[in-house]
Amino acid sequence: MKMTEAEYISKVIAADIGAVTYAHALKVVNDEVEDFYNCSPWREQEGHSSVISTDVQDVVESDMPSLVEVFLGSNDILTFEANTANEMEVLEAEQKTAYVSWIIKHQKDSFKLIHDWIKTAEVKKFSVLRYDWVEEKKATKKKFSGLSQAEYFNQLQEWIKGDERNDTDITITKQEETDDGWTLEANIKTTVKSVKIIPIPTDNFRISRNAKTKDDAEIVGDDTLLSRGELIAAGFDKEKVMKLPASGTRTNGKASAQNHTHNSDVDDPASELIVVSTRCIKIDRDGDGIAERRKVIFADTTILSDEPFDHVNYALLSTILMPNEAIGKSRGEITVKTQEVKTALVRGMVDNTYRVNAGRVVVNSDTTNVDDLLTQRASGIVRTKGDVRQAVAQLETPYVADKTLQVVQYIDFAKAQRTGTLMASQGLNSDTLSNETATRTNAVGNEGKAKIKLVARVLAETGMKDLYEGIAWTVSHYQDDETEIMVLGSAMTVDPTKWKQDQYIIPNVGLAAGDEDDVITNMSGLLQIHAQLKAQQSPLTDDKKVYNITKAITKAMKLRKISDYFNDPEIPDQVLLAQNEQLMTLAEQQKALLEQLQNNPLAEAELVKREGDIAIAQGKLQLDAAKLAENQRQFDEGTNQTNIDRIAQLEKQYVELELKYKQDVPGKGLE
Repeated sequence: MKMTEAEYISKVIAADIGAVTYAHALKVVNDEVEDFYNCSPWREQEGHSSVISTDVQDVVESDMPSLVEVFLGSNDILTFEANTANEMEVLEAEQKTAYVSWIIKHQKDSFKLIHDWIKTAEVKKFSVLRYDWVEEKKATKKKFSGLSQAEYFNQLQEWIKGDERNDTDITITKQEETDDGWTLEANIKTTVKSVKIIPIPTDNFRISRNAKTKDDAEIVGDDTLLSRGELIAAGFDKEKVMKLPASGTRTNGKASAQNHTHNSDVDDPASELIVVSTRCIKIDRDGDGIAERRKVIFADTTILSDEPFDHVNYALLSTILMPNEAIGKSRGEITVKTQEVKTALVRGMVDNTYRVNAGRVVVNSDTTNVDDLLTQRASGIVRTKGDVRQAVAQLETPYVADKTLQVVQYIDFAKAQRTGTLMASQGLNSDTLSNETATRTNAVGNEGKAKIKLVARVLAETGMKDLYEGIAWTVSHYQDDETEIMVLGSAMTVDPTKWKQDQYIIPNVGLAAGDEDDVITNMSGLLQIHAQLKAQQSPLTDDKKVYNITKAITKAMKLRKISDYFNDPEIPDQVLLAQNEQLMTLAEQQKALLEQLQNNPLAEAELVKREGDIAIAQGKLQLDAAKLAENQRQFDEGTNQTNIDRIAQLEKQYVELELKYKQDVPGKGLE
């Protein structure tokens, strides 16, 4: 039996209580690690050193350059792999890889978005991104002047197409012909459809305590502050929205999200902030006995949206995975204890040094003038009676900081073994440094490199893979038209409506991969092998294989447009240009042989052979040029016919345009 709305929301809230409790437990750990990262005051005592060791911060900041280079560089982090050798499936995999990467890189502040996502996972137990398909209304004013007749018609045609797609509302405010050309002005309201990636504060994220992954969690979601105006603009029922309690006045007894107890500074109902909860929950809403994944959006006890949603649109990162747990640990978390111990040790060293430098004295007040002793002045005297050694004596404080340094050294080395972060130094004196052998230092360095590569692999295999797969799922379900993007300097047309396959994602980072220097070195070695095989006319290589190697080298060198440096053997225009240059080279060689022939009759045979080679090359070049010319002729013919058809279509649409805007379209009878 199907649940009523009251029963449904009560079950959702009841299921959410456990997730909220778990979120609070995670928050306690996250706050502690964040305090250590920020070097916040810790167990200070009056009169003693308050220095804080920076171990957590050091580990995180030493990891970030490598991780940023891997995940925010020019290389593809992950690639979709075709399940078969079918040409259409291979093309689909290539489109998915290019389009998803393009979407991520074209997010607003995409660098900071991914940087902060990774850094939060380094400090806290986890970090979260949410990806949504959004449709936003944007109003702009367009003004064109000096348009030719063709440009004027083309612009009208573009607006007509937008109007037919129902994603553009156009109001023409001015259209006239002047001596400089056509002037066209319009107010345009466009519906922009796109994937939006949103960072979710860890304190606002909710997930079932017993979840092994985000996909098997009974409930996953987040709480977000939105104004009433934003909710209404998003399409939610205005009457429901206006009845919702403002932030901090919730009535269901459920804990609100962190920092959600404040409200807008503007005294206006439309600006009042509401705690909006989004949950992907497994529940039997329709009463068929099977729990289904649904996406429910609610505020307080009011459901704003509810729909079947066979997906969890969140991507979670943890730098250290824990078996059978969706939430792992962070690199900062495993360094907290080290920072506690080192802070105590360093404070002891500093206190000891202070006491040694500002030592105290023992005074016999019966034989010594204490006022003289307390007065600090250059060449001052201290009056005393009898043996001065019995009147005043230094109260000795043993210097133990050098012994403590040995303990600090051990703690640093233990941290390096645990986290892979190489120690900046082993002590403060040359003897200690000279005792560290090169073998031991190299071993720690190699261990650190392996650990950071493991972190990169974990991030790629978990949150990054979820983000790539999730965006591909989102556009294939919601995007209903094709789009054109630029990939490595070339245009690519992408149509997600034609994606039919569930394809596996291959990470390109991690253990034994991801370092540009290693890639360049390895690919250069392969290039030499292929050059040798080609010289031997071996069937193991061809021009395309060599091009793929040079392409990998170019990407590792962070050069964006490969076509600026190498020709693709599968693109006729580039190959034809190269063949033309080869022909010019042959011509220069022929000229040189002609000059030699005048002084050397034996060169005639070589000249005849070269002339034959040139004739063959010229014939092939002419054939290729003829093919290109025929292709161009067919393209021009098709383009002319398209223009004729478009003009005919425009003639039919002019009447509709005039009726809609109640204005004459000037120049409509022009050919």
